[in-house]
Amino acid sequence: MVFSLFIIRKIEELKPTLANFLAHISFYWMGFLILFVVFSVALLLFGIVYKPFLDRQINFTIACIISLSLIGFGYINAQKLHIRTITIKSKKIQKNTRVVFFSDLHAGLMINDRYVDKASKTINDLKPDLVIAGGDIIDSSIDGMEKSIEPLKKIKPIYGKYAVLGNHEFYRGINKCQTHLENVGFIVLRNNCVKINGFLNIAGIDDTTITNKKDREILSKCDKNTFIIFAKHRPLIENNDSYLFDLTVCGHTHAGQMFPFTLLTKAYYRNRDFGYFNINGSHLIISSGAGTWGPPFRIFSSSEIVLVNLEKLN
Repeated sequence: MVFSLFIIRKIEELKPTLANFLAHISFYWMGFLILFVVFSVALLLFGIVYKPFLDRQINFTIACIISLSLIGFGYINAQKLHIRTITIKSKKIQKNTRVVFFSDLHAGLMINDRYVDKASKTINDLKPDLVIAGGDIIDSSIDGMEKSIEPLKKIKPIYGKYAVLGNHEFYRGINKCQTHLENVGFIVLRNNCVKINGFLNIAGIDDTTITNKKDREILSKCDKNTFIIFAKHRPLIENNDSYLFDLTVCGHTHAGQMFPFTLLTKAYYRNRDFGYFNINGSHLIISSGAGTWGPPFRIFSSSEIVLVNLEKLN
C-alpha cells in the first residue's frame, strides 16, 4: 500500500491517465483497509468479553459493513464545503474587511478542476476583500497541472490574493508550484511581509520542509502599528511569539480528515489541530482544509473555507 504511492508518483509524470486510475483504486483501498483494521481490532477486543462476537466470520462481516458504510458517508461528506465564520474586532482595523482563508486543497490526481471550480465559486460568493491560501494547494507536478487550478483565476478580491507554500508544494517542486500559483493570480509570500490598504500587513513563511527561518524573523519585518495577519502552513506557534501578530491562519492538519486520525492529530497538536484560539490576546485560526489528501473521505471532520470578518473596535 505504501509502495503504491511512490509507484503512482513515478507513473504520474509519464502516464497521467493511468496514474489517476491507479490513485483512485489505491486510495479507496487504503481508506477501507484503515477502517477495516481499526474495527476488526475493536470487535476482537469486544469479543474477549462477549463470546458470541468471537466468531471470525461475524467479526469480518461486521467490520466490512461498518467500513463500507463509513466510506460512503465519508465520500459524500468530503464533497460538502462548509463555511466557518469568525469575527475579530480590533482598534487597528480602520475599515471592516472580509478575509477568506483556505488551505489544503490538494489539487491533483484526486482533486480535479471541477472541485476546484466549486471551491472558487464558494469563495467568490463570500465577496471577499482579501483571500489567503495556506499551503498544499497543489499536489501534482505533471505538465497540464495548470488546468486543474485554473478555476482559481476566477477569484478576484479587492485587495488581492496571497499564498504560502506547504510541504506538498515542496514534494511536487517549489519553483513549478510557485509559478502555477502566480499564473492564477496569487502573490506567493516567501518569508516576507507586505502592507495592504494602509492598515493591514500580511506576513508569510515557507513550510518547515522548505525553510529553517523562525516566525519572529519574518514578523519583525512588519509594521507593528498595523493589524498583522501571519500565514503559515503548520499550526506550530510559540506562545511567546503571539505578541508579534494579531491573527495567524494555518492549515496542514486536515483536523485528522478521517477516523482514527482525527484522534491522533488532536493528541499530536495538543488539541490545537483545528478551531479558533486566543493566545494572550492574539488570534489563531486552524482550518481543516478545503480538500482531502489520499483517501477522499471526511469522517468526523469537514472540508471548509474560513471567512474572517475583521471589524473596527470603537
